[in-house]
Amino acid sequence: MRICHSVALQNFKHFPVTSRRAMHSAIVNYSTQKTQFPMETNNGEHYWAEKPNEFYQSKRPTFQGNTFAKQQDLPALPVPELDSTLNKYLQTIRPFCNDVETLERQRLLCKDFSEHMGPVLQNQLKEYARDKRNWMSKFWDDQSYLQYNDPIVPYVSYFYSHKPLPSHLSKIGNDPLIKATAIISTVIKFIEAIKDESLPAEIIKNSPFCMNSFSLMFNSSRLPGKPEDNQDTSIFYSVYENNFMTIAYKGKFYKLITHDDNNKPLSENEIWKQLYSVVFQGSQYECKLGGIGSLTSLPRDQWREVHMELTKNPTSQHSLEAIHKSSFMLCLDLDQSPVTLEEKSRNCWHGDGINRFYDKYLQFVVTGNGSSGFLAEHSKMDGTPTLFLNNFVCQQLNKLSADEFVRKVFTPSSKAALKPMELPFIITPKINKFIESAQSQFKETMNEHDLRVWHYNKFGKTFIKSHGMSPDAFIQQIMQLAVFKYFKRPLPTYEAASTRKYFKGRTETGRSVSTASLEFVSKWQNGEVSIAEKIQALKHSAKEHSNYLKNAANGHGVDRHFFGLKNMMKPDSDQVPPLFKDPLFNYSSTWLISTSQLSSEYFDGYGWSQVNDNGFGLAYMLNNNWLHINIVNKPAKSGLSVNRLHYYLSQAADEIYEALENEKKLKAKL
Repeated sequence: MRICHSVALQNFKHFPVTSRRAMHSAIVNYSTQKTQFPMETNNGEHYWAEKPNEFYQSKRPTFQGNTFAKQQDLPALPVPELDSTLNKYLQTIRPFCNDVETLERQRLLCKDFSEHMGPVLQNQLKEYARDKRNWMSKFWDDQSYLQYNDPIVPYVSYFYSHKPLPSHLSKIGNDPLIKATAIISTVIKFIEAIKDESLPAEIIKNSPFCMNSFSLMFNSSRLPGKPEDNQDTSIFYSVYENNFMTIAYKGKFYKLITHDDNNKPLSENEIWKQLYSVVFQGSQYECKLGGIGSLTSLPRDQWREVHMELTKNPTSQHSLEAIHKSSFMLCLDLDQSPVTLEEKSRNCWHGDGINRFYDKYLQFVVTGNGSSGFLAEHSKMDGTPTLFLNNFVCQQLNKLSADEFVRKVFTPSSKAALKPMELPFIITPKINKFIESAQSQFKETMNEHDLRVWHYNKFGKTFIKSHGMSPDAFIQQIMQLAVFKYFKRPLPTYEAASTRKYFKGRTETGRSVSTASLEFVSKWQNGEVSIAEKIQALKHSAKEHSNYLKNAANGHGVDRHFFGLKNMMKPDSDQVPPLFKDPLFNYSSTWLISTSQLSSEYFDGYGWSQVNDNGFGLAYMLNNNWLHINIVNKPAKSGLSVNRLHYYLSQAADEIYEALENEKKLKAKL
């Protein structure tokens, strides 16, 4: 996945208020908020509010209505043709077929499926999709996220680690409260752009991309369902009515006001004073750490149980609701001073398990030495919108004048000082036992994981493009070669391909292993093969990878189609197609190597967990002059080493670089 916008927010021009369609019909429900309104993107979600968004938009002279203007033009997610998917599948499993008999068995299984249950399931899927703009949306959200029981961290959320600010901004970058003030003030500017809908709809090669996630980011949270439902849900609030954010400090949560009574953003001084009050004007005695955030680190069934207990008390219920309503959260980890890439990654990824609220969609982090980053809950949105938000924040921070910004921070406001309000919770003995269990389980879970950062400075996108290859496809070849060096065979490899060209599009699987990639890594490791042949195999494999990923982004991969077909089967059906029960069929989608790209020149970390305990998670960035891979695994369960894979990644990249440079020099002599 890549940065999704090229236009900076500060360059947006303001236009007169555009006419809006009639107000949405409202759904009345019992809540402290009286009404649920459907979102204007028609995405099936609702937000709690006193008045609908249109009411506030009509009163904003700067409102443009651009962000979601193209949503109605987006095509529906297609259902691929059955024969096409089966043919693609047979191509993708060839590298895992060690003999002709194995491949022939796969052909016979596909033939059986295409002649018997396949057409039945395909027709059912087409009928199911007939009146839906995205047939996969509910299946995917529920089964991949909201019904998933493992803890959100480390298994669902993902993080970014921000690069340190340059030395001329040390007055900002080295002071955690000033750095936090800068981040908060910048995010507020982004929220104002969302309110104005001045963020333009993304257009890629004349095709609009879905902006749905930008309507879900702020004033929202994942929400535990009822224990008997075995499923979570999501809750959204008006971005116009809830002008406050949440600060996490020492495991406690504080409501920090971001706008004045006229809905104007507060000054830097007014933000900073509230942060200062949280840190320095509390009790003069060191108070016990809070622990409510720890509960969000529990397996979801346990969190649902204690959540039900917690919300029996009106005080705790009100505090939880305030966290959910808040625009976003910023966690002050003033007792942490991470320096190395691994230390920073771990702090952004999971922290101490106490000073977080993992259900919150957006959490920024600032540590005692000014290091900063971000943690995102993944259930309702993928990475490109949060990448754009963080890239914007870092970009704006890098443009600041240190002296001018510090002056703004310390120039007193004429307004009465605002006091952040601690959000209290009533902790019963039963709840306290859950907190103790949560903190114990969290430490045990995170200690199972190993993390190593591969930060490679020899070359980046500029070098790769000079050799006529896609940077994304190129780094995938580095990973394939490193895996082959380690295991002497390819392993099923997943790459996330964005399907945002479709309404509510999320991802499709890019299958990175191909006959071309196997030929490439095999030839590369063969000392009898010439350098020219090796490079030719590299380029062919990279091209094949790009072609498959393009098809996947167009909704014509293999895995989501099979996922949809499986969902057409009756629960507990004993008529499972032989293809779906086949060991190789299931092995080919066992993602022992899980990869995804989100890149920014302003980050020095991006990552998440492995998806299979026997494999690796490889989150990677492609930048102009450097490459970056966050390597994660469970060494005790897998018997594998992040350090060994790190070594083989370097060896693979070095060898490819040397071969390409030697070829270039040879051509220059001819």
